[in-house]
Amino acid sequence: MKIEKLNENKIRITFNHSDLEENNVDVHSFMSNSIESQSLFLNLLDEAEREIGFITDNYKLSIEAIALSNGTFVLTVTRIEKEILKSTRVQARRKTHTETNQTLIYKFSSFDDFCNFTNFLSVSSPKLAGYFSDSNSLYQYNDYFFLILENFDTTNVLLMSSIISEFGNLVENSDLILHKIKEYGKFVTNQAIHMK
Repeated sequence: MKIEKLNENKIRITFNHSDLEENNVDVHSFMSNSIESQSLFLNLLDEAEREIGFITDNYKLSIEAIALSNGTFVLTVTRIEKEILKSTRVQARRKTHTETNQTLIYKFSSFDDFCNFTNFLSVSSPKLAGYFSDSNSLYQYNDYFFLILENFDTTNVLLMSSIISEFGNLVENSDLILHKIKEYGKFVTNQAIHMK
């Protein structure tokens, strides 16, 4: 976990899945703004006060949360204006990763990694499979497996990245590699992920 002071009123807190585990918070609880995630956030603010003197009492806060494809989470906390309040009021806003297109590609190091991901979806909650489009396919290319999601609802990219980052990685410049995978890769299956 890393806490950085960006300026007098703004800090950045960077952490990963192991930091969540140490605080007994799973990724899905954290992303759903559960009681556990709120408790973790308040602990992070206490730690920021101890480490770098970032005091939040009597301030309104704006929080931007970003989940990166490598499993790292970045919280940017900004003090808006000073007010006399009985307790700290938190105004949270999630910043989603924006994609200009609706095609996403995730790379898995092995077929086992892809299978572990699909098993996780079915065991965790079958409803999670609903975050994935019906138009998805799996290809093998250069000893890797690529999950191609087409016509994907980009409002779910943040949750999607946090789930998949345990098993695979988002491919940057997906438009560039999409045609190469489809032309030179070995097609495995359509609807690699589907609701049962």
